[in-house]
Amino acid sequence: MMEPLGWGIAALILYVAAEVFSIMHLRSDAKVHSTLATVLLLLGFLVHLAALQIAARVTHAVPYRDLAASMSFFAWMVAASYGVLLLRHREGSTGPFLIPIAILFLGASLVANPQHLAGADPKLSGPIFAFHVTMAILGYASLSLSFVLAQLYLIQNRQLRRRQLGLLFSRLPALDVLSSIHRTSVALGVAALTIASVLGLIWAKQNWGTYWDPKVLFTFLIIAIYMLTLFPRRIGWGGKRVAFVSIGGFMLLMFSYTIVNLFITQEHVFR
Repeated sequence: MMEPLGWGIAALILYVAAEVFSIMHLRSDAKVHSTLATVLLLLGFLVHLAALQIAARVTHAVPYRDLAASMSFFAWMVAASYGVLLLRHREGSTGPFLIPIAILFLGASLVANPQHLAGADPKLSGPIFAFHVTMAILGYASLSLSFVLAQLYLIQNRQLRRRQLGLLFSRLPALDVLSSIHRTSVALGVAALTIASVLGLIWAKQNWGTYWDPKVLFTFLIIAIYMLTLFPRRIGWGGKRVAFVSIGGFMLLMFSYTIVNLFITQEHVFR
């Protein structure tokens, strides 16, 4: 049986191939390129899943305990989140901007630590903990896609205002479609983070004897910020403001994922 590294490299190649055909679709608008990009992305997703499952059997746990494994799992969740957006909106023109996130994180995972598979920590195990981490990474992945979509909205909006109607403008979805895709991505991310938070609180109470950790505060703040972008009309916001708030929410999310994990919390750390 091929080792997890081999499966990971195969998945990376498929993701890169999907990106190539996705770019070709953006340039030519040929349906065959879009179909090939989708098929290759699905194959990459399944091969990547095989890599994660093999690693899980070796470690007897979901492989997310070290940073490299976490990045690989994050890349897989990015592919999953993008797949949800494709199924929901049938819009592949955003692919060239979203697929590279999966490529970047899977590639970084393979380079950072391709051979080491950390064993499971008995203190950090069980179905509640595993589902908590899975939902948290799904939330991060979906909100990362929303970050890119918010930027695409601002670019499209600026081109429209300046009447710079070039190739990118003609190929990207209309502003209302971009807003809809962005809203789906945020909704998926918020739902996943909320589930992760509830499960995390239950697990923390059972194992730490307390609900409190600085990570909890930042997570609820992130959820609150993104919730505002889901109901812009109720608070009188336009699409441009929603995009800026979404980008700000992502900056806070990255702060939570890096600075909080590394320097503030004592529990939510990579071991």
